[in-house]
Amino acid sequence: MNVRSHLSRPLLCFLLVCSWQARADPEVQIERRNGVFHVRAEMPVGADAATAWQVLTDYNRLAEFVPDMRSSRVVSAPGEPLLLEQKGETSLLIFSFNIEVVLRVEETPPHGISFRAVGGNMKQMRGAWRIDAAGLPVKIGYQVEIEPGFWVPPLIGSALMRRDVRRKIDAVVQEMQKRYAAAHPDAAPQ
Repeated sequence: MNVRSHLSRPLLCFLLVCSWQARADPEVQIERRNGVFHVRAEMPVGADAATAWQVLTDYNRLAEFVPDMRSSRVVSAPGEPLLLEQKGETSLLIFSFNIEVVLRVEETPPHGISFRAVGGNMKQMRGAWRIDAAGLPVKIGYQVEIEPGFWVPPLIGSALMRRDVRRKIDAVVQEMQKRYAAAHPDAAPQ
């Protein structure tokens, strides 16, 4: 018996979307060693690599869709190394932290973006985004080492970081999928 013959096309599409979204929760790993947070995350994306790249490099608009980011703007002149200033905050329970960072960004289109803090209130911050377009769905990877320049409570620091990374990556992925769907209205979810 053919399952498709018993399911209408809209229902089949709905089930495909639901099953993809069920798999789409970001896998976030956090480890804290000597005050430095080591973060790794990976997530499948229902978009193509070009759209993923477009969203990741939309530096001046990141604050429009990334939670708790108040501003994001390129502060370097054309032709100079890319400097990106970002401001935001994070909070959990009674703790609230303002985050200000200037990142030196290096792009290796269309597969990766590396960055490191050169200013702001982080003692150190360096990491990378990568786009793995070898299969479908496209996978987005994120890794970063962060040592805040302010006190972070030991018992909640990792939980706070995990929650924030998940929320931010989820928002970035949603923006990728939204832009991809707008550009490809007839495409089925990947």
